[in-house]
Amino acid sequence: MGTSLIDGWLGADDGLPIFDEASVSVARQRAREVAVAQGLGDADAARLATIASELGHNLLRHALGGRLEVRPLERRGYPGVEIVSVDRGGGIEDPRRALAGIPKNADSLGAGLSAVRNLADEVDFDVRLGEGTHIAARKLASGAPRHRQVGAFGRPIRSESRSGDHAGVRRDQDVLVVAVCDGLGHGPEAREASLAMMAAFHQCWREPPADVIEACHRAGSGTRGAVMAIARVEEATGDVDVASVGNVSCEFLLPREGRRVEGSSFVLGSPQKLLKVTRHRRTLRPGEALMLFTDGVTARASVAEDLALLREPPIVVAREVATRFGRDHDDVLVLVLR
Repeated sequence: MGTSLIDGWLGADDGLPIFDEASVSVARQRAREVAVAQGLGDADAARLATIASELGHNLLRHALGGRLEVRPLERRGYPGVEIVSVDRGGGIEDPRRALAGIPKNADSLGAGLSAVRNLADEVDFDVRLGEGTHIAARKLASGAPRHRQVGAFGRPIRSESRSGDHAGVRRDQDVLVVAVCDGLGHGPEAREASLAMMAAFHQCWREPPADVIEACHRAGSGTRGAVMAIARVEEATGDVDVASVGNVSCEFLLPREGRRVEGSSFVLGSPQKLLKVTRHRRTLRPGEALMLFTDGVTARASVAEDLALLREPPIVVAREVATRFGRDHDDVLVLVLR
């Protein structure tokens, strides 16, 4: 089983490799062609072409082994386009600064991700320091419902180059499913356990979260084991179904109000016969965020009182929680959806 995140974010044969200006031009043209085929207007086609260009140039400047994929999508009968960027770079160390268009140094315009955010209707980020970045930007026809955005931010323990914490995001029409997994301990064996279980998640994510947890438990047999939380959100109603095992925490966040849900005492992949899964169901209120995080984040972590931060994009919230409350002696991963 490979350990490179880029191979999980996109299939080995998916996407256009970005290695020079010519490949960026091809991606830009591909975005325009898919937009036209989807029936989007000239203005949206131009916006998507610019998004592809900005993401492509971002890969040229900051990443290694980057690829772009342009995907048609449909939401409740409305057409749209999603552009996915993946890379093996060092990750976006300061998403707040990047999304504000503030240059990292004198040689960078710093406007790329800011332009992507302004031009797209929705943008998801998955940033893993030292390993790479996954960005998914979506543009939809006028009238299409807008869905929640996701931000994940992770880093390995200081003594390792790869993290044993992992996350996954899947979407289909009005369903959003997210997962956070923590391989026991850290290092290669923890990584192996989380990769095995996240692979199972991607195979059966459409099933109820408790059933997905069971599949991950089977997939983790023979590994060191892991703990995990999965949340399924019905976008139209805001109904959430959470299934969790172990100390991956889930917190529902509103200004000055945080409610945390803890998982059952169990290790996925262990030889124990009776799988114990904690389930929690509720409906998200307007503006409410859901945060999932591994035990690399201290138990006292809470940003419910930070009203300014809660207005920021999910990736900024995730990075701030990881930075403020992350333990130096463990891997850290935080995922936020809102």
